[in-house]
Amino acid sequence: MKTITLFKVVSLCLLITILSSCSSDDETTPLLDNRSIVTSTNTDFLINYDGTVDLIVTGDFTITGDDILTFGAEESRGFVYSTSSNEAANSTNTIITQGNNPLTGYIEDLPSGNDYFIRGFFKMSDGTYFYGNEILASTDVDASVSRTITLEIESTPFFISQTEVTPTVNISNISKEIPTEIGYEYSVNNDFSNSITNTIEAYNGNNIQGVLLQANYSTEIITGLTPSTSYFFRPYAKYADNTITNGGTSIALFTTNN
Repeated sequence: MKTITLFKVVSLCLLITILSSCSSDDETTPLLDNRSIVTSTNTDFLINYDGTVDLIVTGDFTITGDDILTFGAEESRGFVYSTSSNEAANSTNTIITQGNNPLTGYIEDLPSGNDYFIRGFFKMSDGTYFYGNEILASTDVDASVSRTITLEIESTPFFISQTEVTPTVNISNISKEIPTEIGYEYSVNNDFSNSITNTIEAYNGNNIQGVLLQANYSTEIITGLTPSTSYFFRPYAKYADNTITNGGTSIALFTTNN
């Protein structure tokens, strides 16, 4: 009888221990994930010299010390892009960003006429990824009414002789679209009637791609001029749709040598 009673007491204690353990597990505080990525829906674009499109995106990336202790160290951060929604990051569809919020990413050389799903990501040291919200941006863009450029011709030519002039043009403030051609227009008349155009052969729009979007050219020799004659010069830019702009009112007057 005593043996049965002792068995019951031991069993009861064991049951209480198990229940207590389960209750303790249920009350364990879950791990908090404070990582946050918010990609802005306000994107920008740049149409390149070759007709491809750069998409410009921004996002706020937040990760705390507690996150690193919980999920491992951050290995990299950036944006993943694809023509499909919720695409996982891989070696061919991501760009890496650095710096302070808001971070800017340049997704370069995309084919025109497509829609792209974009979202920010953290890559952790254990190989896992954390993703933020997803946005949709398009490379089906038209810059004809929004593109800008500043072309300034320097008042002193790089070289001048009796029959030749080498002007210098400064290119800056490019937005939305890079021209396919840049050159000079010149005339003996200040209204540029009966003018002649001369393309800068060394110009390649790829040379001015990047954050600064500016360049300087003093390589094109204008030949066949008349000695002791004054010529009005101004630079021009031509776009893929054949629109031509003088990029402002920058004009220089050069007089060839005797």
